[in-house]
Amino acid sequence: MKKLFLLVTIISLGFSLQAQDGSQIIQTIKGKVVDEATNESVSFTNISIEGTFYGTASNEEGEFELKIPEEMAGGQILFSAVGYKNEKFPVDTYFDREYNIVKLEPTSYDIDDVDIAARSRVLERILRMASENTPYNFIGGPFNLECSYENLKTIDDTTEVVQMAEVLIYDKVGYVEPSKLNAFRMRKYEITPAEPAYTFSSGILNFDELISMDWVRTGSSVLNPALLYQFDLKQEAEVEVDGKPAWVISFSQDEPTFAGTGDFHASSFSGQITVLKEDYSVKKLEGSVQSSKHNRQGKSLAVGNSNSNYYKNVSYNFSVTYSQLKPDVIMLNKKYDYKGRQVAEKTTLTINRVQMADVKVVFSRDYFPASE
Repeated sequence: MKKLFLLVTIISLGFSLQAQDGSQIIQTIKGKVVDEATNESVSFTNISIEGTFYGTASNEEGEFELKIPEEMAGGQILFSAVGYKNEKFPVDTYFDREYNIVKLEPTSYDIDDVDIAARSRVLERILRMASENTPYNFIGGPFNLECSYENLKTIDDTTEVVQMAEVLIYDKVGYVEPSKLNAFRMRKYEITPAEPAYTFSSGILNFDELISMDWVRTGSSVLNPALLYQFDLKQEAEVEVDGKPAWVISFSQDEPTFAGTGDFHASSFSGQITVLKEDYSVKKLEGSVQSSKHNRQGKSLAVGNSNSNYYKNVSYNFSVTYSQLKPDVIMLNKKYDYKGRQVAEKTTLTINRVQMADVKVVFSRDYFPASE
């Protein structure tokens, strides 16, 4: 990104120097380019005088400065950026303003029509918009989520253990402040095992691992704009969700990172995200991960050299669907070897109801629900 900005700066300087050779600069236009819908800065917008090679580009914060030669004062100034409609104005529109805010309208078009580099920038911008619009597209707190939990565990293809419970999640701020730290601090839960409850007495529920798949709430992986450069992004399809058009974007990492996967020992990682075109709301998340080992306390913890009690040869896939400003269903299918036995787990969390009145405050997390 810094190299790109340096290149843009050098090119812009060249344009400015060229204009000064035998031309009188009569005005300097300064301003900032922003997204019309979100007021987010639009980085590296191309800004030029129509019909010439003269121009500049906005910086990473969307700011720009353009010196206007006398002979171009009667021309048109053109603003263009990947993912936005072009805007054109008379140059002298900006002469009487000390600082200008230029708003660009997001546009939807066939991403396949642009080259690979530009296509990647378009997809990054879509995911950035999805992240930035989370506070507007999902509910804020405080609220309760009333959920049903089910875990089906199969051991060596024969033994089955079923765990069922009702779960009450309390979120103090909700999706207004999406981040891992905020979700950990503000999202608590209590678990009420269904009968028979004895299966919970010695088991590790790892409920944190399940709700961590809600990347919209935690601002994780491809919904963390700071990490987007780590991913290979491709548009897989354009679909309809509830009658509205949406993008399906695949993502992967050749060398999975902990920040990208949330899995300390991940060896492969890929997935898809479905984003509604209308408001950039996330409708579905899907992921597939392979990992050499997992700590029994959760995939985000390392397995130490002295730890011999852990899961081996782990593979899992997950999905999260969203509607009506909240998650609907979180599913996690996981396979691993443990103490010489092959284990397969299918876990489902169904959000049955959102409670925003008479909210019950929960002060902790039930890591080890006790039997009744």
